Amino acid sequence: MSKYLDKSTIVQLAEECQPFLPLRNKIYNTYGIDPLDTDTLSSLEIYQIVSQYDSDYNVNFSRNGEDAQSGSVLIEQKCTKVPSNTTKTGKNRKAAGTDASFTFHAMGDIEYPRYIFVARFKDNLGIDRLYDISEPANVAIVQQYLLAERKAWLARGRADPAKMKRDAIVIPEKVLLTQLAITKKMVIDDCTVFRA
Repeated sequence: MSKYLDKSTIVQLAEECQPFLPLRNKIYNTYGIDPLDTDTLSSLEIYQIVSQYDSDYNVNFSRNGEDAQSGSVLIEQKCTKVPSNTTKTGKNRKAAGTDASFTFHAMGDIEYPRYIFVARFKDNLGIDRLYDISEPANVAIVQQYLLAERKAWLARGRADPAKMKRDAIVIPEKVLLTQLAITKKMVIDDCTVFRA
């Protein structure tokens, strides 16, 4: 969906964003990493949590390949934004904690030996929930689900090639909560970590 702003708002937004540029340039010139690139800030936040229980965990800052690794195990990471767990009136939101969906490219690399799925709040980008899936039986469930979604996407495309323009497939959080054997649940830095 398109979102256009009026010219005065664009000028104001550009002015308010100016303080980011010197900080971005300093980080880029020091580390060779652009913090404004897609996934960089998410990866750094995920690192702050996962490294507390996995000392071998490391992030790949290249735009290609796996997202992270632990020892020799490659990891695919997916982040999504969700609304706050409460409504504007302070009541618990009905679908809170179960409404995330993690998006993959149907024809991309979707089979990995470990997955990390993260749900972040839209309003402050705080990480609320993290699913770290590495047990072989749980990994197989994720892979089978994604491969079935790929197959369904290909079938829709064969029936109507116009439907192949967007190759997004998703695995809903509810699948993780209902089909995986969660072996450990803990809270790290206000984030609920589900290990499966």
